[in-house]
Amino acid sequence: MIAFGSDASFDAVLFSAIIFIIWQISLEAYVGMIIAIFIIKAGVEMMSDTLNEIVGKRSNSDMIKKIKTILCQEDEVRGAYDPILYNYGPNKNYGSVHLELPDQMTVNEVDLLTRRVQAKVYLKTGVILTGVGVYSFNTSDNETASIRNNIQEKVFDHEWVLQMHGFYVDMEKKEIRFDVEYDEALKTLKQEINTLYPNYKVFIVLDIDA
Repeated sequence: MIAFGSDASFDAVLFSAIIFIIWQISLEAYVGMIIAIFIIKAGVEMMSDTLNEIVGKRSNSDMIKKIKTILCQEDEVRGAYDPILYNYGPNKNYGSVHLELPDQMTVNEVDLLTRRVQAKVYLKTGVILTGVGVYSFNTSDNETASIRNNIQEKVFDHEWVLQMHGFYVDMEKKEIRFDVEYDEALKTLKQEINTLYPNYKVFIVLDIDA
């Protein structure tokens, strides 16, 4: 950039001098302004690149889709959600994600799965998953499936709900919990689901999936 600036300045001064000698027209002020604009532009671009390496920048949607596809190829994975990916420069890609897994899996099984998908994602994309969270998925009885279907139908009656995931019913504690992507209000959903299942506590987390 410095070399470019020096060459541009020399060329501009030479051009201005020739114009002045031939036509007696002074262009120094205008040429100086143009050179200043180019230097400022180059400086902003260099600063932007430096900041991206320090704070990271979001990865593109194609990479996110590729990682989701890799994760969902695992038999145990019912879905991959909430991906956050950052690039800190060449070969410095990090991220995290939530996996929806059957509730009967043991901690050891989850640990083995986590290590397996981390290795697979890194080998195929170069992204290091530093965090893998878990949503539990009911597999024990038909009643929870019925509750899920009823609530899902109610939730998607609203056009502003983009997605629902991480759904789980704790029959013993009488709790219902899930995440939704939304453009409107949380209070509306809680009121409607409390009307459907007044004996349950409802926990809804609002997020925006990539």
